Formats: sequence, structure tokens, C-alpha cells
Amino acid sequence: MNSESPPDSTPKKPRASFWATILASKFLLVSIIVHVLFGAGATIYVVQRYQANRKLSFQGGPPVVNASSRALEHKVSMAKKKNTMSAPAQAKRITTAGLSKIALPEIVTMPNATQVVPNRMGGIGGTGTGIGAGGMGGTGGGGGGGFALPNVMNDRCSAASRAAAMKASGGDPKAEEVIIKGLQWLKAHQNPDGSFGQQFQTSMTGLALLCFMGHCEKPVSRDYGPNVRKAIDFLLQVGNERGGRISRLDGQPWAYEHGIGTYALGEAYILTKEPKIAEVFTKAIAIIVNGQGADGGWMYELNKAQPSDTSVTGWQVQALKTAHLSGLNLPGAEQAMNKSVDNTMRCRGPKGGFGYRGPEDKPSLTAVAVVILQIAKHERGSVVRQALDFYVDGKDAPKYNYDAGDASLYSWYYGAQACFQHGGSAWHKWNREVQPQIIAKQADDGSWPETGGPKNGQLEPTGTGGTIDAQVYRNSLCVLMLEVYYRYLASSR
Repeated sequence: MNSESPPDSTPKKPRASFWATILASKFLLVSIIVHVLFGAGATIYVVQRYQANRKLSFQGGPPVVNASSRALEHKVSMAKKKNTMSAPAQAKRITTAGLSKIALPEIVTMPNATQVVPNRMGGIGGTGTGIGAGGMGGTGGGGGGGFALPNVMNDRCSAASRAAAMKASGGDPKAEEVIIKGLQWLKAHQNPDGSFGQQFQTSMTGLALLCFMGHCEKPVSRDYGPNVRKAIDFLLQVGNERGGRISRLDGQPWAYEHGIGTYALGEAYILTKEPKIAEVFTKAIAIIVNGQGADGGWMYELNKAQPSDTSVTGWQVQALKTAHLSGLNLPGAEQAMNKSVDNTMRCRGPKGGFGYRGPEDKPSLTAVAVVILQIAKHERGSVVRQALDFYVDGKDAPKYNYDAGDASLYSWYYGAQACFQHGGSAWHKWNREVQPQIIAKQADDGSWPETGGPKNGQLEPTGTGGTIDAQVYRNSLCVLMLEVYYRYLASSR
């Protein structure tokens, strides 16, 4: 018997072949995983590129516009709008709660103060803050967003800015208290229909309204809002009744009434932007433009057949100034204001003063003429300097004595504006001599007594007369003189 065991009949695989198979399987698996990952990455990349081409991100919340394409899309959109829309002269502000990729049209902005006169003078006094419908009246009303007032008007619209402007120009701190008492007197003497006065209701209403608005009181102001509203509505009623003429009177006085009433409506529109005011104001300005004489000025009844009157012209130019600041671009207003300089220079006298209807040297008309030149021509040169030298320091210059026979509140009203806008020694003298008298002469009830001129019982430009019209007239001019510190920003100091 053989002692060796017989050989195993099952064939055996080589060990190397086994591991090769194992490794091949793993490589296949890795390859599959790599391909899957590559495919997933490629898919994500393609999707991201596709979404990027749509200019939207995958972030949560509202879609974010791609910054690089925003400008192009805006240009395309605005080009389409320009070709398909005819924009009105004054586009309305549009608001929406949704998202928008284009800039919506904005309301026409108010002219910059430097377009009116050098630096900041020329209108009605400066940081450019927005004033909302809530108002910023000195004793009432709240501020808010909204349209922006011309820079020359902003100093009137907060107690702090009024105080700062008063201090900067040498105003007595008591002046603001005097102004408030004056407004209180006017408030107590307003007629039930919103007018002031009795015989010359339109012009007296215009002057009183200018006093309230000079303090930035508007229809929504707390203390004086109802008075402002009723006064505006009265002037609108008169204008609507007479086709834009802001006077119920005929004959000689209506040119004065129309100029003063239009001036007040112009400021009312600037402060409120009410369309119904714009409608009547537009017609009223057209009457002024059409009534201008060939010599560049205006005459009683707006009669163009006679030489123009410097005094009548002064009120028409002040009305045209508000047309300039209104942003309404009223036809002919700018040209009429510029042309008014021709008549003013026609009346220049040999001593550098100005006359009534021809070349003379009358102090009261000199102050009117200087204001016209400052508004219409931005004049600060030798003509104005010589005129103010004559008005302030000449031998015929007013003595600034409220009780004197030659005292004239009409002249002082224009002198306050002319001297304030020019600055220098002229303003320092007015501020030193006139301001204390206006403050001291106010009665306890907020009114002002008659000046020292001849008394005849009727309204006189100098400030005499015992009628209600004369009382409203004196109160209005005295309040407006004290408001000059912030109603109109000075061109320089």
C-alpha cells in the first residue's frame, strides 16, 4: 500500500487573479461615483448659469436685480417710455407697493434759489428741507415728507430757524413775540367770509394772508390754519367770479388789489401745491403779463396808454416773483419780470433816486425801485448802491420817526426789503432805527397806532386812518417788516 495521499482533484485559482478582480471592482465603483459627482456638479453649474441669465438669484425673499444689467434695462425702459408716452409739463408723483426695476417720474422740483438772485436771495427764507402736508407753522402743524420748498423760504418754517435767522441779522428776540401778537390781532379781525377790511377787502386779505404765510402758517397749521384756509378761499372766490381778476373793485384801485392778491395766491400755491390755487393764479398772472405797458411797467387799471407807475409796478413784480418760484412755468411771466427793469430805469433821477412816473428822486419810490431791481435783475451794483445812499443817508432820506409827519409805513415796508437784501450800512441803519420803533409802538392788543402823518380818517399809504382797512394795513406792514429776517434770505452780508 502506498503511504502518500492521492492529489486533490479541484483546480485552484491563482491568488493574484483574485485580488485583481477585487481591485477592478473598486475602481469601477469609484469611477461611477466620480461620474455621478461630476454630473451633479455640471447640472448645478448649468442651472446656476441659466438662473444668472435670468438676472435673479436663489435667495429667499424678493428677487434681486442683477446690478450689471440694471442700468441697461433702465435705459431700454426709459427709451421705450420716451417713444410711447407724452409726458405732461408737470408729472405727478407715482407710488407703488410693488417692486419696480425702473425709476418712476418725479414731480417737477422747485427752482434753486440761486436762479432767483445771487446767492440765496429772491424769494419768499435755508436748508432745503422737505415740507409735508402736515405743515411746519410756527405755532402749530407738524412736519413731514413731501415737496421741497425753495431754499429761500425754509427759514420761516420752524421756530429754531426763525430764531437763528433773526439773531444772525441783528433782530431783537422780542420781535417774534410781537409778530405773534400781530397775527393774533389779525385772527380776531377776520370777516366771516374769510376776508379782511371793508372797503379794500381783496388787498387787505392779501396783505393779512402774506403775514400768516410769512410765518409759514398754512391751511393745516394748528393755530391759524382755519384763518389761512378761509382767506385763500376768499381770494379764489373773487378770482373765479371775475375771470382771474383778484379784485371786486373797478377803476384806479383794482391794479393794486390785483397785484397784492396775486402775490398772496402765489405764495399760497408754493406752500400748498393745491391745483385749485394754481388754476386761478395762472389766470391772474396772465392778466398781469397782458397788462404790462410798452415801457415795461404797469399803470392804474393796467392802462397801457399812459406812462407806468413805479408804485403799481412794485406789486406786479412781487407777484411775478412768486410765479417764478412756483415752478408752473407760466407763459410770459419771466419776460415780463425782466422787462420791468426798463420802466424802473426810465424813472431814475439825477441824484440816483427814482420817481413816480418819470425821472425824479423820491425816497418812497426809490425803495420800491430798488426792490424791483433786486428781484428782476439781481442788482447789487452801483445803481442800487447809489439809490440806497440817497434813500438812507441823503438829505431827503426818511428820518425813521414813527410819530413824525413824514413817517410812511409804505416806504418803510419796501425799505426793509431793499436794505435787508443789500446788507451793509443800509441794513444796519434800518435795523438800528426802525426795528425798535415797530416793536415799541405795538399796543397790548397786538395792533399799531396811526403814524404821525396828517390825519383824515381814511386809509393812507403812510399809515394813518381810523377805518378797519387802515388798521389791517398798518398791522400787516408792521408784521411783514419784522418777518423780513426770515421771509427772505439776504443775498449776502
